[in-house]
Amino acid sequence: MRNFKNLALSLLIFAFAFGVTGEVKAQTKSINQNQRWTKEKAASWYANQPWLCGSNFQPSSAINQVEMWAAETFDAPAIDKELGWASELGFNVMRVYLSSEVWKQDPEGFKKRMDQYLTLSDKHGIKALFVIFDDCWNPETVAGKQPAPKPGVHNSGWVQDPACSLRADTIKLYPVLEKYVKDILGTFKNDKRILLWDLYNEPGNSNHGNASLPLLKNVFRWAHQVNPSQPVSVGLWYFGASALNTFQVENSDIITYHNYSDVGDHQMWINFLKMQDRPLICTEYMARRNNSRFQNIMPLLKQNNIGAINWGFVSGKTNTIFAWDEPKPNEKEPPLWFHDIYRQDKTPFDTKEVEFIKKITGKVSAIRLIDFKNFNGTIDGKQVSLFTLKNRQGMVAQITNFGGRVVALWTPDRNNDFADIVTGCNSLMEYQQAKEVYFGALIGRYGNRIAKGKFTLDGKEYKLPVNNGVNHLHGGPKGFHMVIWNARPFKNVKNEDALELKYLSKDGEEGYPGNLSVTVIYTLTNDNELKIEYAATTDKPTVLNLTHHSFFNLFGFSGGEAKSINSHVLQINGSNYTPTDDGLIPTGVIAPVKGTPMDFTRPMAIGARVDEQFSDLIYGKGYDHNWVLDKNGDRMTEAAVIYEPSNGRQLRVLTTEPALQFYGGNFFEGKDSGKYGEKYNFRTSFALETQHYPDSPNHTNFPSAVLRPGAKYHHICIYKFEVK
Repeated sequence: MRNFKNLALSLLIFAFAFGVTGEVKAQTKSINQNQRWTKEKAASWYANQPWLCGSNFQPSSAINQVEMWAAETFDAPAIDKELGWASELGFNVMRVYLSSEVWKQDPEGFKKRMDQYLTLSDKHGIKALFVIFDDCWNPETVAGKQPAPKPGVHNSGWVQDPACSLRADTIKLYPVLEKYVKDILGTFKNDKRILLWDLYNEPGNSNHGNASLPLLKNVFRWAHQVNPSQPVSVGLWYFGASALNTFQVENSDIITYHNYSDVGDHQMWINFLKMQDRPLICTEYMARRNNSRFQNIMPLLKQNNIGAINWGFVSGKTNTIFAWDEPKPNEKEPPLWFHDIYRQDKTPFDTKEVEFIKKITGKVSAIRLIDFKNFNGTIDGKQVSLFTLKNRQGMVAQITNFGGRVVALWTPDRNNDFADIVTGCNSLMEYQQAKEVYFGALIGRYGNRIAKGKFTLDGKEYKLPVNNGVNHLHGGPKGFHMVIWNARPFKNVKNEDALELKYLSKDGEEGYPGNLSVTVIYTLTNDNELKIEYAATTDKPTVLNLTHHSFFNLFGFSGGEAKSINSHVLQINGSNYTPTDDGLIPTGVIAPVKGTPMDFTRPMAIGARVDEQFSDLIYGKGYDHNWVLDKNGDRMTEAAVIYEPSNGRQLRVLTTEPALQFYGGNFFEGKDSGKYGEKYNFRTSFALETQHYPDSPNHTNFPSAVLRPGAKYHHICIYKFEVK
């Protein structure tokens, strides 16, 4: 493995590696023969997997592939025991090297032992990722008794496959290898216990270079002729071999790769490989000396929706607790293990690592689901329910069709500790009795305020109920936050959990004209996004401004405490805002934020200027204002980023709307208790509501919020959760 530390050099090498010449393109086309999976098929396959995590697996009793698979040394009890330990960690896939040498000696017995391995693996809920050929370590492979490990030497007995002495005569060798590949893939081509075929480990390693290209081409050709139901791939490991790299990428259904570097270098590789627009699985990582560790690389891979398969599991004959290039023949065990997790008695190298792995795989979880029975009931003759959405990264959202409310939202911090970060109640009854009526709700017909509850449309004045002093707020006392939505949970085309909510707001409801048909879809994506997509049509001209009103706190509430949000660091992509009067109604002026405490164009702690003697802050008791986003039209734009330094939780808000309301919890008075007994006190929550401007129907210089028959209202808001 060669690690590129200089970004410019890496870009140059990557561009060279993938700068395909006409000759290589022609070679690739002749092999590919349209048998490579389409991007759509690859994406669909990956969407139907859990988050893939596991180890490269060799039982501790075997020094190499031959010893693992030979009849006289196949150690089913050790395999069963150690795969059980893997399952306890939450691992769901193990990468396992096969042996053409063992197959040559005993093809039928070899396949029976493969089936036995798969039976044991399946028993523990683990899929297999089988490796066919390998260019690493010792050049010769022999049958029979294998050498004893050399003390302190990394992989002293690991062997290349096929043996180097056989490669000189390809006329004799290739028919044997072709029969081997087609026999193994043909036998197991539809076996659901197998995740993927890794056709060739690190082609070109051990100074083979481009001499490995003919075998690489052939193994892809043979695999494509078998056409297994599982995807095939060959992992990238060294960007300096352009012909090999190009062929691997252009013939792999799924992009796999190896990286033993730190977070910065690894993220750079990810950025490059994502250009291929195919699912990614890292099939080798974790070298502690190189600062490639579980605690920093597993979260990186999970956040990028990439499978994570580290090297090494139980320390044994392979001696991979020692580094590649640092033999220590006088040491039984180095103070810092290079690879591996457990000793053979199951004691871990690092107990905290094991605890972390169990957390990030979800084997151990702090998430406490609210009982759906707490929301069983009827309002106005309609059934109220609670729905649970989960994603492959462990996030959970619970949503009720009473007001379309997000009741709970569990997200991780930088230590992969999950917390529920939204305000809310434990039951339907508690929501009905709460002083704060907008907890987590959908807002409509018109989010924010309309002055004095009046607006004129096409020459006709409409009067709305006033519920915020003399003004109309959030659609009125019986706005969308109080209605029962028709709900349908479903899986989208990416196999992500989603909830469709529908409501027909009748002509005259809360004073608004037109029969308004509204659909809202919540999706919890595998990229840790809560996506909210709004759509509506009307049969009469009306005004419409839909939004969402979750109150967030990036500390989380599930510890039973509501902390101040003043330490959260906020950035808003808005150079202007709309000043208000003392009733928080816009004056009609669009004012620059520069030179005022409303300026969040650069990251700033919420509490840094919130108490300044500035008229808008005085009127709102803090921040409760509309920012005009710096954007062009209705394109999806990043509206805001908010971050809590103490735990690394970060929320990024994206929207198609022209504006954003930032509310800092200034009107919370501790009169409501939350799901975990916390008191919602002054400035213990914030809201970031994507929207049109407040009171737009009464300001001709504001973007129009009018919806007419034949037109469609469409609005997307994405709350994207990250850690840093």
